[in-house]
This record gives sequence, structure tokens and C-alpha cells, in this order.
Amino acid sequence: MQDVESVADHSFSTSSLALLISDLEAQRGEHVNIERVLRLALLHDLSESLTFDISKAYLEYLGPRGAAIKRDLEHSAWKYIVNDLHPKLHRSYSTLQKEFDTEKTFESRIVHAADRLDILLQVIEYRRRGYPEYVLAELWSETIKKLRSCRIRSALTIQRILIDEGRKKRTPKDISKIFQRSQIM
Repeated sequence: MQDVESVADHSFSTSSLALLISDLEAQRGEHVNIERVLRLALLHDLSESLTFDISKAYLEYLGPRGAAIKRDLEHSAWKYIVNDLHPKLHRSYSTLQKEFDTEKTFESRIVHAADRLDILLQVIEYRRRGYPEYVLAELWSETIKKLRSCRIRSALTIQRILIDEGRKKRTPKDISKIFQRSQIM
């Protein structure tokens, strides 16, 4: 696909969605360490600044080893990025990356949900641009499936809004207006 979202665009969008989800969850009375959420969100795909986003299609050509190769490449890129940092920062950032990877804390689950919601927003944008459904269908359905297990109420509400909007021909700007009017705010 051409004109895909850059890693920087994705990281910013994911961070913005993570902040929104954190604020909504805090309004619901959930304890959320918003600074930690933002740190996780900003760092979650930092290795892709060197490796770029390695597509699932490329990994399929590599067979069963594809996922392991991607993981190794991203791990090497991560080590390269943080290698020259002060040891305390190196440990701190590496701890955050491990926290994100394991998806066990509430904060890391928020970032994973935001990451997946951004993918849905991108699929909607690609549909608007005219990409054929058969190119996007698997990404859409896999992302929906992953989000359903997140158990974060505001993320699931946003997901429902995006599913509804995904059935329509609207732009991301239209979607932001819907967020502003919706009950999640």
C-alpha cells in the first residue's frame, strides 16, 4: 500500500488515543498512571524508527520464522537506540519496553488498546482513499478481535464507534467530531 501512516504519525496518534483513554478511565474512577501511559505510548514502536513497520505480508514469506525474525530485528534496533544512554535511562526505558511487550499492567493494556484503535482509524482512512476491501478486511477483523479482549471500557466504547463509522464513508476529521459529541467525553 502506498501513502501508509509513518511510524511517527502512528506513535503520535497512539499516544493521543492513549491519553484520551487514560483520561476517560480516570473519570470513571480507575487509577491510571497517565505519565507512565504516555511514556509507554511514546516508546512502544521506537525500534521501528530504524526497522520501519515490517508488514505481515513480508513475514508470511519467511514462514514460521517470520515473527521471530521481526522480534529479533526490533530487539536489536531497540538495543542500538538505547545503548548509549545513561545507564539509569537505559534501564528505565528497557523496563518500559518490557512492560509494554508483556501487556500485563493496566497502563500497558491502555497503550495496546490505543495502538489497535489507531490501526482501525487507519483502515477507515484507507477505505476512504479507495483501497479495496479485500486488502483491508483481514487487518480490520484481526484488530477487532484483539481489541475485544482488552477489558478497558472506554477503549471498547471507542471501538464500537469506529466499527459503526467503518461502515460509513467518513473521514478521520468527521470521526473526531463524533468523539466530541459522543457520551465517552
